[in-house]
Formats: sequence, C-alpha cells, structure tokens
Amino acid sequence: MVGGGISGVTVASELALSGIPTTLVERESSLGGLPASFCCKASESCNKCFACVVDKRVSEIRQQHRVSILTQTELTGVKGGPEEYTVSLKSGKERTDLKVSAVVLATGIDPYDATQKAEYGYGRFKNVITAKDLDEMLRFQAKLNRPSDGKLPKNVAFFQCVGSRDESIGHLYCSQVCCAYALRLIRAIRHQYPEVRATFLYMDIQPAGVNFQQFLNACRGDKGVRLIRSLPSKVYQSPLSDQLRVRFIDPEREEVLEESFDLIVLSVGMTLKKGTKSLMELFRLNFTEEGFISAPPSQTGVFVAGACSGPKDIDRSILHAKSTALLVEQHLRARL
Repeated sequence: MVGGGISGVTVASELALSGIPTTLVERESSLGGLPASFCCKASESCNKCFACVVDKRVSEIRQQHRVSILTQTELTGVKGGPEEYTVSLKSGKERTDLKVSAVVLATGIDPYDATQKAEYGYGRFKNVITAKDLDEMLRFQAKLNRPSDGKLPKNVAFFQCVGSRDESIGHLYCSQVCCAYALRLIRAIRHQYPEVRATFLYMDIQPAGVNFQQFLNACRGDKGVRLIRSLPSKVYQSPLSDQLRVRFIDPEREEVLEESFDLIVLSVGMTLKKGTKSLMELFRLNFTEEGFISAPPSQTGVFVAGACSGPKDIDRSILHAKSTALLVEQHLRARL
C-alpha cells in the first residue's frame, strides 16, 4: 500500500479485517494525508465534512496488528510481475526489499498552486488565502483572522474554480469537491461569527451527497451569505491599506461591479500529487484525460485507490477505497 491518506488507510484496514496482512508505506512522517489538517465544519448540526472520520480511522489503524506502518518511507523500485512483486523501499539511508502479491497506489492529490493565477494575488497580497489555508487556520488557531493584522474580517469573498475548469491552464475538469467544501467553511464561519458576511462567487455549483440540496438551500436562506454566479476577473489591493477590491460581472444587471473585501479565499482545484509520476513510470501506468492515474486491469496486481484516480471528497474516497480493497482481495484469493 503506497500512500497513508484516508484512501490508503481504508484499503489497509479493510484488507486487515479480511485477514490479509498489509504494509502501509507513507513518505511523510504522519498518516492522514491532506484531510488530516482539516477542521470540523459543523454549524448548528453536522455538515458531513468527514474530517472527524479521518482522525478516527488513522487512530484505529495504529491498533491493527495486521498492518505494518512505515512512515518517512518511499517506494523507489519494483521488479517482478502479477504473481509476485519485489518492491524497493527507502527510509533515510536505509534500503530494503519487500516481496508482495499486490500493490495499491493511493498517493492522493496536491492542491493547485494558486500563485499560478497571478490575477488573484495569492502570494502577493497577505489577505488572499486558499481554502486549505483557512481550514488550517480554523483547526490549529481555532479562530478566523486576517493575516495582515490578525483582525476578524467582516466581509469575505470565496472564489470557486481556481485551477479547475480553466482552459488557459489546461485543466478542463471539475474538481467536484470545491463547492461543498467552501460552503461548509462558510456555514461554520457564519455559525461562529454571525457578524461576518460571505460572498460565494461561482461558475456552477457541483452537488455533493444525498443531502446536499438541503444544505445548499440552507446556505441560500442565510441572509449573511450571497451566492453570485460570476467569476471575478482580477483582485486589486489599495496601496494605502490592506483592503482588497474585486471586479466581477453582476449576472442580473449584466454590468461590471467592483466591491471591497477584507479577506479573499480561493477554492483551489486538485492536481495529481507531486512524485506520483515516477511511481506510474515504475508500474507502467497511464494518465487519464484529466491527468490522474488510469487504473490498470486487476490481473496485473496493481490497483489505484482514492483521489489519485480522479477528484473525490473524503466520503467518495472511502467508498472507492473499500471497492478497491474488495478487488485486491478477489485477486489474492484467485491465486490460492
């Protein structure tokens, strides 16, 4: 198992419960992957962000005796074929070889590098942050503040589709999770800080989950939240203050508006995790049209789980990981 995020942890856990020993290889020092830094986004009730599920599953797998966990370890080589692979592992200066009957790649994703959208000012303007930055702020600082002065921002804008559905950068795909992710952040912020006003600027709203429409209706019914179907063209910062100005088209009046905001949050899309390409070359795997891993036939003994096969939220990553674990089990049982 390569990758210790929620997908890798889920596959390893499912296999262990079926009596199949698994070695979980993670190049970072801890498990959980990207969602391990997410905050709980509950407002009046649970908003099903599943951040708590990640913490729970990581804790549980450490108690699973059929799973061997190797952190700060990378897979650097492979020999053999579907009947038996010999993988080379590197941890610091130590190198070991391990014989395995199947390999699962669950390497996860990286958030799109928002500095590549220079017109939004990320990396130049202190008060332009990503949704991931906001998530970590709420989890580790337990409060909302403007990076420039530490004050509570009273007027916050959320930009959708930053790095997704963008022909200019070659990312035509929808990252699928960004709309629900940003709206959950808005609901959590509004619950804790009712005085904060949020503006949600979007292209289309991607549904996520069976209860999403009910959740979306609650957002639309909140007088402190504006949902505007328009993507901003550029962000400007006043040279005399930290105030940010945004230009966008008002879809109702069909004219260009310019408004001021205290904080801008960019909902960045998903890209394949850095370093995954080298693993794909080792196992001779192909890319999907969107630039993620195309799953090979199961008879190869190589499997792909989670968002590295295409954009998925935590819930869908868990479901995909469970189905992958079943395929792995079937492959191994067929060899007996």
